[in-house]
Amino acid sequence: MFKKLRLKLTLINVSVIVTLFIILSISLYALLRVSSHQSTLFMLQKISDDVKYNQNFEFPEHKKPEKPPSDFTGLIPPPKPNFFFVKVANDGTVIMSSTGITITDSQLAKLINLTTSKALDMDTINFETIPFAYLRTYLPEENCTLLVFNDKSEQEENMNQLITHLLLVGLVCSLLSFLASFFLAKHAIKPIQASLEQQNNFVSDASHELRTPITIIQTNLDIIKGAPPHETIADNEKWLNNIQDETTCMTELINSLLFLARADANQQLMEKEYFPLNPTILDAIHPFEVMAKKHNITLTTDMNGPMTALGDASRIKQVLTILIDNALRHTPEHGSVVAGCHSKDDAISITITDTGEGIADGHLKKIFDRFYQVDESRHKGGSGLGLSIAKWIIEQHGGMIDVKSTLGEGTTFTIKLPTK
Repeated sequence: MFKKLRLKLTLINVSVIVTLFIILSISLYALLRVSSHQSTLFMLQKISDDVKYNQNFEFPEHKKPEKPPSDFTGLIPPPKPNFFFVKVANDGTVIMSSTGITITDSQLAKLINLTTSKALDMDTINFETIPFAYLRTYLPEENCTLLVFNDKSEQEENMNQLITHLLLVGLVCSLLSFLASFFLAKHAIKPIQASLEQQNNFVSDASHELRTPITIIQTNLDIIKGAPPHETIADNEKWLNNIQDETTCMTELINSLLFLARADANQQLMEKEYFPLNPTILDAIHPFEVMAKKHNITLTTDMNGPMTALGDASRIKQVLTILIDNALRHTPEHGSVVAGCHSKDDAISITITDTGEGIADGHLKKIFDRFYQVDESRHKGGSGLGLSIAKWIIEQHGGMIDVKSTLGEGTTFTIKLPTK
């Protein structure tokens, strides 16, 4: 699929570049054509006026340099005059002709007959494969016709060379644009590949996480359905409690998935305002006090005076809940969990420190990835989404979250929030 997408992007990009090049080339060619035509008309008219008001007018003598200048390569001949004129009597006899005539006398006679028979006084004609522009003016004082010619063969040759060069440049540019587009397309689809891979992993992991509680629920329901008819609800309390626990886990998982889906779609709005941070930390700790006491874990705070933070209090509490829950689940009996809060300069630092088993260095960089769990911790619950949610919330507040851990000693999560 991605090979076809890459090729498609390449061809689209090359098509756009080639189309723009063709438009530019046609525009340039047309502009030069118009400019050349206007220049020719101007020179024809000027020469005609000069001859008309100066009967002895003649072109300056054009001589080829006896010795080429030092910067002359000798490959390109010096420019030659391509304008000439003749005065023709009413009977077609040539009264006067200028220097610089580019054709033979016999050809000139035929050219004169051709132009005098034309209805237009100014036009462009092809004479024996040679393009000529002419201007015909009647001179009543001399009772003759003035014909001014421009041999356009050199101009046409230059235009043909221009077309050839444009085609060569176009071919080279097309090849280069194809190679560049193919290279850029490869990098352009990398985020798409990564996004699709992440989406596929997301769906796969979500399906896996949902399958486990559903299987447990179904198993416990089968046990209840297979129980003797005389058994009461109290007799099946164990199986019903299992169903309730798995339903709660599945609800939390679905809520986490919906949260991340809305986050990816930029639909999670933060209501930022200044709020007292100390009560928020205490509110996050309070629900875990019973759980900590049950497992003989010391749950305390270390706050350096009252502090005010800027952000969404409910979301900050959600982050703290996730971190405290993780800390308690990975801390053995008689361990401790400390929620600290300190202010320094223009930032507030919140720490959640535990004396649990710690996290290996190889896992530290991945624990904020969705569904990622250290293998040894899977039996301790959790879906692997909590830290992803926590990281997203903190980054939306313009802060950062970091983790340091030592195996066998414990883990510390540090949150830094700006105060402005």
